[in-house]
Amino acid sequence: MATQSTSVIVSASFTLTDSSGNVVFSFSPSFTTQSQTTDAAVISTGEILTNGTSDTTVNLARHNKDRVFAFFKNVDTDYLVTVKADGDIVSTIKPGEAVFSPMHVDGAGDASNNIDLAATTAAQKVQFLLCDGLDTGISSDD
Repeated sequence: MATQSTSVIVSASFTLTDSSGNVVFSFSPSFTTQSQTTDAAVISTGEILTNGTSDTTVNLARHNKDRVFAFFKNVDTDYLVTVKADGDIVSTIKPGEAVFSPMHVDGAGDASNNIDLAATTAAQKVQFLLCDGLDTGISSDD
């Protein structure tokens, strides 16, 4: 059986110009990482409907809790969705918006296996891609 590994390359360019066309601010973040998990790297994709009355869980039991690269897109057209890792709000995404973030899912060291999605109403549709990242070896004592 073949072993799967991942390589993630992320880059962006942000430029703020004034009304005269002068560049006020320019920033081009970029990073590259490869998986170094103790097991084979895992990639998960899917679409999920939020519950609306309580957090909806995206189960990460198969993923590396030290580092998961997560992409979420709110494909709904009317309400926002909040993304939480280990109970902490990572991002709030409006309809049609997306967010990409490396996440340390078990930051509290309490064996957390989930990323939760919260919405103000039921049936907000969210697409996701999760990819194992670098095994940082961070424990709750660090």
